[in-house]
Amino acid sequence: MPQPSYAYACARLSALNKRLIEPQTIQRMLDGSVSDAMRALSDVRYGNLSEATEADIERMIEREMTDAMQEVRELSPNPAITDLFLLRADVQNLKVLLKARLLNQSEAAFTPGGLYDRETLSEMVKDKRYDALPEILRDALNALEKRLEIRVEPQTISVALDRAYLAHALKQSAKHPVFSQYFRSLADFDNVLTFLRLRAMGASIEMLDEVILPEGGVKYEDLYNAYELSFDSLNKILGKSVCQEPLLLGLNAMLRTGSIAELEKARDNYLVSLLSAHKYESETIYPIIGYYLAKEREGKAVRLIITGKRNGLADTVIRERLVKLYGER
Repeated sequence: MPQPSYAYACARLSALNKRLIEPQTIQRMLDGSVSDAMRALSDVRYGNLSEATEADIERMIEREMTDAMQEVRELSPNPAITDLFLLRADVQNLKVLLKARLLNQSEAAFTPGGLYDRETLSEMVKDKRYDALPEILRDALNALEKRLEIRVEPQTISVALDRAYLAHALKQSAKHPVFSQYFRSLADFDNVLTFLRLRAMGASIEMLDEVILPEGGVKYEDLYNAYELSFDSLNKILGKSVCQEPLLLGLNAMLRTGSIAELEKARDNYLVSLLSAHKYESETIYPIIGYYLAKEREGKAVRLIITGKRNGLADTVIRERLVKLYGER
């Protein structure tokens, strides 16, 4: 196998990017029936399954994401950075597997594209041994297992793993300005989203302590102090964010429409834009990660369209939920 280098990665990515689903194919899927959408996927060989039906959609996405993960690992001259993005799928799978074990469920959904396969993660959770994981995640899971021995609390699993993953990502990306901005922005957006959800629920301020993630630019103390104040006070706090402008734009869109999904959409679009700005810098790691994120968002778009149409969701609703694909202008 060729030694990983940016020159080799650039040449390989040129071919891989041509296989990404183009916006016109997404539009074709949106405009037609479920059968039309599946035909559009077949035409671009998505999932590479002959005579695939809508029942095969998860298997198709899994194939695509597994292939993307393998390509990224083969191409990356800097696995310490690319692994941060692949690890997100593993964290999601660990959440699902832990909850399934606690609730005695035999089946668990699987998110493809991570560093570990289904069997490896299942064995980790079954044996309660997490030595193969990065230190921060391993320590968090060991602490979580001890807590779960005393009290079964499935709701604590997601927060514990999200905190550990983000702490690991912030530490690993600290010396890389673009990736540090990415993960600090993720922290700010997600902490503000949590803040808003808790306020909407009428939850006590103490609840914020239990679910808050590591800091990006917005400080814990400022969120606590603003918890029972008006939205104007929140606007002032967001001035300290590392992603102030997109965060405020998302918040204003949320206030205008009444939908918190607008803030989630602003988060996703901003994070993609951070890497889109560097996608043509061939002597860097950015295009490699950009390709993986493109595949990830592509899979989400495919799943949303097929499942939405299969369940009778209005086309207008499906369109509203789609976020822009990587590189789309």
